[in-house]
Amino acid sequence: MADAVTRTDLSSADRHDLVVVGGGIAGLVIARDAARAGLRVVLLDASDHRGGMLRRGDLAGIPIDLGAESFATRTDGVADLVADLPADAALEIVSPAPGGAHLAALADGEVLHAPLPRRTVLGIPADPLADDVVRILGDAAARRVADERHADAPAAVTEEPTLADLVAQRCGPELVRRLVDPLCRSVYSAPADRLYLSRLHPALWEAYLTGGSLVAAAATLARPERAGAAVAGIAGGMWRLADAVARDAERHGARLVTAASVVRATPASDGDDIAVELGSGGVFRGARVVIATGATAARRLLGGAPEETAPVRVVAALVHAPALDHHPVGSGVIAAVDVPSAAKALTHVTAKWAWAAASVPAGQHVVRLSARGADAPLSSPEDLAREIALLTGVDVAAADVLAVTSAEWTDAVASAPADDRELSALADRGIHFAGATVAGTGLASVVPHARELARELVARHGATHTSSPSDTSTAPDHPTTSRRIA
Repeated sequence: MADAVTRTDLSSADRHDLVVVGGGIAGLVIARDAARAGLRVVLLDASDHRGGMLRRGDLAGIPIDLGAESFATRTDGVADLVADLPADAALEIVSPAPGGAHLAALADGEVLHAPLPRRTVLGIPADPLADDVVRILGDAAARRVADERHADAPAAVTEEPTLADLVAQRCGPELVRRLVDPLCRSVYSAPADRLYLSRLHPALWEAYLTGGSLVAAAATLARPERAGAAVAGIAGGMWRLADAVARDAERHGARLVTAASVVRATPASDGDDIAVELGSGGVFRGARVVIATGATAARRLLGGAPEETAPVRVVAALVHAPALDHHPVGSGVIAAVDVPSAAKALTHVTAKWAWAAASVPAGQHVVRLSARGADAPLSSPEDLAREIALLTGVDVAAADVLAVTSAEWTDAVASAPADDRELSALADRGIHFAGATVAGTGLASVVPHARELARELVARHGATHTSSPSDTSTAPDHPTTSRRIA
């Protein structure tokens, strides 16, 4: 999206109905929906662009996603949002190519490439004895998983185990090592022993608690398509969704302020408004505040000790490799921990999305690699050629790497900024939270949660401000004081 910076007078003490901290998709959606309903809204973001992890990159003039490049279709949240945007946004929801994704794992000292099993949820197979599962797990481990259906149902859950512990206890450690953990590291940027099923996939967690079997729960929810097919994207890139929401928010009067680093959000001394303080010394006041940042930033705003997490680095490359025309690993490949790769996953962008394939000449391809760590050697053409060859099985030389771009995310791992009791107490004092830290990971969770929170805030405002506009289809009559500086 265009990185034009929207600025305003950062010393302003004007009162707003709602102050949103964080300009990712959650913050943008809340700002847009609240402003459309007539609330006076300002959004503050520390970065110099809007959209958070829906970020545009340019690869030799080709616009690509450097953050999220798809969304899960297990909810209608994103599709409903797209349908609710103006027609001039011109957003088209598209499906990925049917090739599916592959797994790279070490077997007898060699890197094995195998299609990910067709019917799985978070790596938990609905059909443990299917050939595509046995090929990856082996016969004995696959039978261990199949037996889980007949194991005793779990006792009443008093404290949820991590996803790794849950799956290992119920299905055996091999399933964790071969499928569940690689998927978690690739998709959620965290190992399975740091994640919880209730947050990653609430429907699967509820089905497990109800039926007492992970495999049976997966069978009720698994889709018949190849792995990686239960997603969709936006033609031209997911960054276009954030751009469209931001433009519509401004159209309805919301002030979107970038390069505005918030350091604290506390109730004002008069007890009526919340003071949102900027590092530059400016203060914004709001009847309510939504913190829609990552977990580390949210904890810092609350005055707590941040839980530092490892940065997530994404590297995209344009390569000349006609051998990739046949899509040898489908839409991409996830690397098991034992694979000697600097990348935990590779997305073959031009194999996955028809719009991307149409943007490059014949024989050229766009790939994205997710680094295993901030220091992983994924910078030079030699690094990239080596990793692409390892993960796809296609010979690529350094000279074949035509262009490279990258992005680093320092607060991408979702975890709650406080426990439920603290979050409830803060909400009573007018401070609310949105985004993956409270909604769960992925746009399929984040967008519906943001829209529901916006509806709640609008309703609360209307209950105490009966003069709020009743026609939510028009912008409020107060002007925006922002200036756009190219």
